[in-house]
Amino acid sequence: MSVFRNKRTVLFIVFVVLLAISLPGCREANIYDNNGNMSGESEKKPVEMKIVLGYAEEMPSKDNPVIQELNRLANANIIVEWTPMVSYNDKFNVLMASNNMPDVVLVPDVKNTTFLYAVNAGMFWELTDRIQNFSELREINPILLKNASVNGKLYMLPRERELKRKMVVYRADWAKEAGLGPPDTIEGIYNMAKAFAKGDFDGNSEIDTIGFALGTVNNEIDCFDALVVAFGGFNRWGIKDNKIVPSFMTEEYLETMKWLRKMYRENLINRDFAITKTTQIVPDLVDKEKTGLWLAYRLPTLSDPVLKAKQEQDPSVKREDVYGYAFLKDATGNERIAAETGISGGFAFPKKSVKTEERLNELLGVFNVIQSREGQILINNGIEGVHFELVEGKYAKAIDPEVFNREVSPIGQLGTGGTKAYIIADDEISIRLNMDRRTYNNMVFDVTATLFSSSYSSNYTTLQKIISDAQFKFIMGEIDEDEWNKAIEEWLKAGGEAAIDEFTNAYYGKVN
Repeated sequence: MSVFRNKRTVLFIVFVVLLAISLPGCREANIYDNNGNMSGESEKKPVEMKIVLGYAEEMPSKDNPVIQELNRLANANIIVEWTPMVSYNDKFNVLMASNNMPDVVLVPDVKNTTFLYAVNAGMFWELTDRIQNFSELREINPILLKNASVNGKLYMLPRERELKRKMVVYRADWAKEAGLGPPDTIEGIYNMAKAFAKGDFDGNSEIDTIGFALGTVNNEIDCFDALVVAFGGFNRWGIKDNKIVPSFMTEEYLETMKWLRKMYRENLINRDFAITKTTQIVPDLVDKEKTGLWLAYRLPTLSDPVLKAKQEQDPSVKREDVYGYAFLKDATGNERIAAETGISGGFAFPKKSVKTEERLNELLGVFNVIQSREGQILINNGIEGVHFELVEGKYAKAIDPEVFNREVSPIGQLGTGGTKAYIIADDEISIRLNMDRRTYNNMVFDVTATLFSSSYSSNYTTLQKIISDAQFKFIMGEIDEDEWNKAIEEWLKAGGEAAIDEFTNAYYGKVN
């Protein structure tokens, strides 16, 4: 009898265990709660998150493996609508006027006028105190949170970027042939541009190379402030005679324009620079060997067609044999860098589509995972063994550069940070570039980065157009210095003078 009872006891225990395993919520699963911490719940419905992101080259597929793995990691269902990067600002404005907004809006710039109006109208959730409830989000660098704030309050999760990004990129093989060193000064850029424009480095027996290619973003010459800073000027805004003034009201800015005007007159820069988008420079000019010198934020990738063609001829060719980079120095030979704000826009949550705090917390939970070390490695490096392999335990090297560029690089748009990810070590030049970007010598910051001016925001489109139109015309020789000064007067009357006063009051109010 005792044996029978023992058997029944064992069977009962087995039954209970099997029942426990079969019941919903009792299986162990990789599920995260609203704080991004592991939860024991297994059948929790994935958090649906709709978002619009921009892509630069090839649109990611719907079954992108990085997004799929992120969905698994965060227990989410991330639905991305991809739009070309060059037209994202237009898409953003359409979204803001729409009655069908996504759950998360990528704001291109914290000072975007449309965004600021929406914030003042109460259209977005405030996140200042709320992120303190999330283990990873509360660890975001306070400086980034400050730079992403509006009137001291946070309405977006900032996308962290390096402070040191803008650089000169050039064809290293052409420079070597011309006997030139890195173009790390204004004079160096001019000399290289002239050599490239007057030579036949592409070997087509024609003198048709663009010496120095310029591109625009948001109707402004991209990286123009890097040139102004190298001339000794401000990074967009600075202090002059105890006032906060825009860089275009300084002599250094004028000297920069005169320098480009001279280059334009000598046919050293592209004639259509005013309508050339920055994103067109590499595919339309560099890859077709129409230019070998431009301003950029990154190097051509390992799958670059020019590099590939060189390697087909000689497998020993490295990327640094074809391309080089330089951070600009001033006239004295000291590095002088136009610093970034450390953020590239951020993610905001519209009340129109995110109607409850519970829903907001669900979405923040997904971003809490994105901000974690696992999330940052996934978004910046991809899946280990699929997209990258570890080198020396600290560098990530792409297994197949083409696959990496297609499946991993675009997903970086969804990232909030990268300091916890592995340093990309595709080759020697990528390691050197990453290390150089972590070396800060003489960084020049925009003093208005954390300041707000209602006059500047409300009149931004008009103010920006006045200066950019006049700048283009001056460089192309269509207006003279007197007419340039008239454009500045027009800018002051259109709200610029009020903006100067408001920025000045805000700056000294904070300092004192």
